[in-house]
Amino acid sequence: MACALSLPYVSPRLRVLRVYPAPWERAVATSNDPPQDGNGPAPTPTVGAQKLAAAVNDPTVANALPMEGGERVAEAEMFALAGARDVAIEDVTGHALDAFYTQLARTENKEPGAVTRVLHYGDSVIASDYISGTMRRRLQQRFGDAGHGFVLIANAWQWYFHNDVTHYNSAGWEASRLAGPITLDGLYGVGGVSFRSTAGGVAYFGTSERGSYGRNVSRFDIYYLEQPGGGELEIVRKGEPTLRISTRGEAKVSRVHSVPVADGAALMQLRLGGNTRAFGVALERDVPGVVYDALGAHACMSAYWKQMDANHWKEQMDLRKPSLIVWQFGTNESDLWKVDIVEYELNLRLVLGRLKEAAKDASVLVLAPLDRAENAPSGGLQTKSIILKLAAAQQRVARDLGLGFWNTFEAMGGEGSMARWQKTSPKLAGSDLTHPTPAGAAVIGDLLMRALMKARAARTR
Repeated sequence: MACALSLPYVSPRLRVLRVYPAPWERAVATSNDPPQDGNGPAPTPTVGAQKLAAAVNDPTVANALPMEGGERVAEAEMFALAGARDVAIEDVTGHALDAFYTQLARTENKEPGAVTRVLHYGDSVIASDYISGTMRRRLQQRFGDAGHGFVLIANAWQWYFHNDVTHYNSAGWEASRLAGPITLDGLYGVGGVSFRSTAGGVAYFGTSERGSYGRNVSRFDIYYLEQPGGGELEIVRKGEPTLRISTRGEAKVSRVHSVPVADGAALMQLRLGGNTRAFGVALERDVPGVVYDALGAHACMSAYWKQMDANHWKEQMDLRKPSLIVWQFGTNESDLWKVDIVEYELNLRLVLGRLKEAAKDASVLVLAPLDRAENAPSGGLQTKSIILKLAAAQQRVARDLGLGFWNTFEAMGGEGSMARWQKTSPKLAGSDLTHPTPAGAAVIGDLLMRALMKARAARTR
């Protein structure tokens, strides 16, 4: 019986027989998700909020990064197994990443207050904190740990996960998301999700209880919306009196309330009362180092970010103060029945232009989508041709806007790489031939880290 039940997970052709979605595929079955079979147009998101179930950020072999500290598999060995290769970051201006490298130098020199903050936007790969989790660990190993970074108030999707942090939420939360259901005022916070609690929802945020990373915090920064008729934030910490912070104000404005703690292990409980909207909590430390925000959204596409209110996005960036913004989309676009590349490029240019305006002091790096495989007419598997077109469009937009560009597809090994990754041992790609496994994502993260550090070395020569 066990063998019979496992067979549908071996071949994507048998996925309809699966009794439960595979963890590495991270499928979320809601009416607001884009079609997964390529047989229809993108859906029109509904207006409103999604009720969320209770969730615990438990690490398992299926959703946590496999390499920690001295247990890491040698990079060269993993790259050879994957058929991966070093790909340089493209920068036609020669200065696209200046803001990032300048701040990183201050961090490396341990200057007071020198925190290098990275915001990594993306779809389901980033919502599971795979590539971003690898990057957080590598950068903090080398330049110092200034805290885990931003975490959404509650799990807005079934497979939302963050490595190296404690996070869980009760039922009673509702979320409006860029990928739907949406909110008409366009105020989603830096992570693209706005939360309310009308049924006593509680969320907890704390340091990791395992591993070598995320073990310390000295400040919980609560990102919320001040607004007319706003309710209260209720903050509870063991051994401390309960704090109640009013979110009432004359207009809708982005705010942050900081809860300082002694640097080390800590846990904070958050509850929203009345007409209160909050976006997330950032775990930070008051020491020089790197903070790496994983801002992934399931079923999201670049064009969805047109819904974000421009002034609100700028408010969020002014509060978050990033040195580098990484933009990585394309998976869900490649699932559409038809993609108008001209329209896609126009939308991407618009969104990235707004992002540059919102975060004028930050560098922006565009990452091409990962490879995707599909059945070939002659049998076997082949790369979906739309992936190459999306990557080329992203490269053109990055060049025109003076942004950095890194070709993830080529770094994985180019055409046919996802099919090859699915056959490795250990597997580097899931059976959906779309998402990497945690081990595969760690390879991509290591490749990106190498590319960034090589570009930095070339800049200083």
